[in-house]
Amino acid sequence: MKRAAIAIGSNSTRMLAAETAGGALRNPVQGREETRLFLGLDDAGNISPEKLEDTAQAVKRLYLNALAYGAETVDLFATSAVRDAGNSADFASRIRELTGLELRVISGEEEAQLAFTAVSEGKRRLVMDIGGGSTEWTVGENNRVEWAVSMQLGASRLLKMQPIGSPEDAEKVRKICHEIMAPYAARIAEIPSAPAMIGLGGTCTTAAAITMGREAHGEAVEGKVVTRKTAMEQLAQLSTMTLEERMRVPGLPPARAQHYPHGLCILITAMELCGFDEITISGKINLNGYLLMIGKED
Repeated sequence: MKRAAIAIGSNSTRMLAAETAGGALRNPVQGREETRLFLGLDDAGNISPEKLEDTAQAVKRLYLNALAYGAETVDLFATSAVRDAGNSADFASRIRELTGLELRVISGEEEAQLAFTAVSEGKRRLVMDIGGGSTEWTVGENNRVEWAVSMQLGASRLLKMQPIGSPEDAEKVRKICHEIMAPYAARIAEIPSAPAMIGLGGTCTTAAAITMGREAHGEAVEGKVVTRKTAMEQLAQLSTMTLEERMRVPGLPPARAQHYPHGLCILITAMELCGFDEITISGKINLNGYLLMIGKED
């Protein structure tokens, strides 16, 4: 059966369509738009009218792409930014007008489960998914989650709290990361250890892409290893650059140049607190986990 799902994240809105029979995703097709919804939340916590309309139109375009693929079902869910938004009902209503799709806002724990399902492959894993508004950690084995947490800590959320324009700013952001993540890292230390940390999300794939010297995602970064030393070198370099200079760094998509150093602060701090000198990058996303889970019905 051909299925598709669209995920409205805090930085980007994505679509994944695939044939789901047999417990695998075959002939996948992806779509993505840089909607940056979290940065569209105003001081009252509402999605601005402009950002609401822009993102709803992006969903419509991705929905039409899914239909063109031949998807028999198209599901729609949203994560951290919409969880936070005070006018999420208005947002859902506008999307319904444009597409007929019903928007489901998933919890942080569900988000963690989807990331784990995307990459677990039956093995013992510590999975980290760094997003724009939140970061999820999941520990599990044999496709079963043992422990999961969603933290109010994402690259765009940190950008709003403390822009990075110098190494001193980067240290301030890392301190924020440490304060939020340390209690959860202590909990991970009590769980039988995972042999590796697997990283999902734009921060992780961008870290790999910069080491490759070109923009890359998906299969191109699958299994790439980024060391803590390399991530720290990237942060040290980027924190001294202007936004225009960052936008010219090979492997760093211009749309991510503003908030990528904040994602690096999360990545580095997580590796330190969890005791890993390197992280294995996956180009898969939570939509992979979603389609795998619903594909069990086929």
